[in-house]
Formats: sequence, structure tokens, C-alpha cells
Amino acid sequence: MFKENLRRTAEVKGTRIVLALDLQGGIYTKPKSMRAELKQELLAKAYNIISEVESYIAAVKIGLPLVLDVGLDSVDQIISSFKPKMLFICDFKTADVGFINKLVANQVFSIGFDAIIVHPMVGVVEGIKPVSELAHNLGKGVLAVCAMTHLGAQSFLNKHFKELLKLACEAEADGFILPATYPEYISEARRLYRDALIMSPGVGAQGAAYGSAIKAGADFEIVGRAIYDASNPRKVAEDVVKAVEEAVKQG
Repeated sequence: MFKENLRRTAEVKGTRIVLALDLQGGIYTKPKSMRAELKQELLAKAYNIISEVESYIAAVKIGLPLVLDVGLDSVDQIISSFKPKMLFICDFKTADVGFINKLVANQVFSIGFDAIIVHPMVGVVEGIKPVSELAHNLGKGVLAVCAMTHLGAQSFLNKHFKELLKLACEAEADGFILPATYPEYISEARRLYRDALIMSPGVGAQGAAYGSAIKAGADFEIVGRAIYDASNPRKVAEDVVKAVEEAVKQG
């Protein structure tokens, strides 16, 4: 259901962009007397950014930086404020034993997240399969990180991306997270798993050109800092959508 909902939202809005909202203020590195005010400021910024770009994004990906600063209750409020205009993906990159993975997933699904990102390297049985079973029973989704954007990932993780794709499929994950900075991984995954959902970070601030991941075979590009650090996030989001469309047209 998650894949269908995401694709339907993207089609209605005419966008293949997911916003990575990795805002963080380092609130817990500040004196306690300052934290409540800083939390409210960060929350206001999150609301403002999503409000500005909602017409140009199909989903919002929220990870630990923002959750640790504002807490799950506040994230619950953010999600409630913007559904059903977009979907929300929890990016905790869960990588523990299945019992713990399922506990985490159940919490984030309960506050309204539509999908969770996991690491398939922990394996299927008593690894990520319990998460997939829970997710599908609830109409939610699971996305598996099978390669990463940064250079260090080439030391080990990315060398095993085909094995990770296989594990993700065995666990019935809904799709893969694959880096736009290594488009060859995207193309190979698309060749091997034609119906899989592929989402790609690494465009914009990390160097890959807008539209490059989609040209390589991805369904969505994940954009973070280029949008949320901009003085005019709405204008940048609009420009990104246009750039993706143009890049795809050019083939």
C-alpha cells in the first residue's frame, strides 16, 4: 500500500522529489534554560519549510537529528498537520535484532509515519523480516539501505550491495535506498528488480546532478540541504522539480 500511495501522490502533484528534513539545532548541547525556546524555534522552522514546499514534494523523510531535538510528540504534530498532502518516511536506518527493530517500527508507525528505513545487513530472519511483517499488516512500508552516498561506504557496505538487495527482497521490503552519487548501483538494481521502488539521496549538496538518479532508474530523488538551507526553499524546490523534469526529457 505504501508504494501505491507514494506513487499516486507523486503523480497527482507532478513531482518525484522527497524532502530530507534533517534539521537540527544541537539543542541538547545547550544549557537547559535555553532548550524549550530553541525547540520551538526549530519546530517553527520545520513547519515553515514544509509549508513552503508542500506543492513540490511527494514525501518528507525525517531522521534522528530532528527527532532527537524536538521529540516524537512534536514529530507526531508535524505529521498530523500535513497529512494527507504528503507521506512521511522515518529514517532511523534501523539495524538491530528483529525484536528491537519491530519495537522501534511500531512506535514510529503509531505516530503516523508511512514507512521506515532499515539496514538489511542485519539479515532477514529475526532481522528485518519482523519489520516488514508489521509494516504490511498496518499498510506501511519498509525501505532498505543497500548502498550509501559517502566515500567510506565504498570500504565495505557498497561492495555488497547486490547481496543487500537480495536480502531486502527476501524480507519483502518495498524498495531500496541507493545513492545518486553511484548511479551504476541504481541501474543495476533496476535491471535486477524491475518493480522495486528506488529512492536516491545524494543529489544537490552531495554533488549528484538533479535528475541523474531518475535517469539511472530511480523513482524518486531525495533532496535535503539544498532546499532546507536555502533562503527561499519554495523557489529552490520549484527549480529542483523543473531541473529533474528537464533532465529526464533530455534522457
